[in-house]
Amino acid sequence: MECTKVLTCVMGKVLTGVMALADKKDKTKGEAGNNAKEKGEASAKQEQKQETTKEAKKSWFFSDVPLYLIILILILGLVGGYALSLILQPQTPAAPINTGSNDKTIKIELVYSDDCSLCRKANTIMDVFDAKQIPYEVEEVEASSPKGIRLIADFGIKSVPIALVNEKGLEFYSTEKRAMDESFVLKDGKYIVPELNLDQDNIYAKMYLDSTECSDSNKVVVELFDDPYSELSIVETKIIDEALKGIEGKIDLRYSYIEWKINSLESDFPFELESLPASYLKCAAEQGKFAEYNDALKGAYCNHTGVEPDATQEELNTCNLSRHFGKGFIGSELKNIAVWADMNANFVEKCSPITKDSYEETAARGLDLKITRIPTAVVACKYNVPVYRIKDAVCNADSSLC
Repeated sequence: MECTKVLTCVMGKVLTGVMALADKKDKTKGEAGNNAKEKGEASAKQEQKQETTKEAKKSWFFSDVPLYLIILILILGLVGGYALSLILQPQTPAAPINTGSNDKTIKIELVYSDDCSLCRKANTIMDVFDAKQIPYEVEEVEASSPKGIRLIADFGIKSVPIALVNEKGLEFYSTEKRAMDESFVLKDGKYIVPELNLDQDNIYAKMYLDSTECSDSNKVVVELFDDPYSELSIVETKIIDEALKGIEGKIDLRYSYIEWKINSLESDFPFELESLPASYLKCAAEQGKFAEYNDALKGAYCNHTGVEPDATQEELNTCNLSRHFGKGFIGSELKNIAVWADMNANFVEKCSPITKDSYEETAARGLDLKITRIPTAVVACKYNVPVYRIKDAVCNADSSLC
């Protein structure tokens, strides 16, 4: 598949899957044109594949965690496909509606926090308006100020930066207003627009306002959401390793596996095998050996010019040339990689496979945190950052570690 931006492909895949789910849901309404026999045959085929294929794993993901799919269609499908297409085509200005008024400027209240030095004082929706040459005015509101506290309470804000976009200004732009209506919550005449990180080339940090869930650890908790077979994860292997250098043994690193919609394996690859490397990476994180195992795993998977498990950045970038690419690893091979990473053999034997229940828990966690790309990290339940900024976020959470 040719794509100028990987996230565009991802969004398309997600939207396709969600629309398929919507079709499935609509059958309960007796919608005209549905063929019961065809649906029965499709259902039977799906059940037959349930235990062994990657598509089966996705089917229970769709049915058991429908809210995650709803969020994805709102965030990745409608908003992502629309807004990102605007960013990619900035030469097309929005066509205003003639409403009899001369003021076509959109009013935006941008809620930000001085506590997040990693965050920019902006929001992706402003980039979209810039690309479409839509004029707007921004009132910056610090989260701890009296007005910030009131807006957070009134609009249920859970993360910053966030934009409150006045509906009245958008009445001049029919296409943009329709997309906003379909994509964002409208309350008291304002659209609530969180930072969605729509552009794969520019991943921006955001800060959660409630970080109490990390109170179960006396270390800074770093949750790494990842799919080891994702080409994004493969390319960023050394970036992840570098970000963890010098701090891995000082933090509580928790590896969370989310199978990405586009990765390097075939669509019918068995979930049990596809998720197996994640169980070893989780064990490696618990043993303080994550960087070593991650490097060895990707090296073994992508090496095609040197000696396994070493791989250069060029080999990671051209991983498709490796003999392992698209085939994955079995348990014995993953144990060999654990030896290369100098992991404790007895500890490795206790590594548990990723189960349906644990995967659903991760999906629910991803929903709560609004994870829209991988690999990405959530530090101290407070900062959602691209992997290259893990160390910066850790230092923000605990300066004694840096």
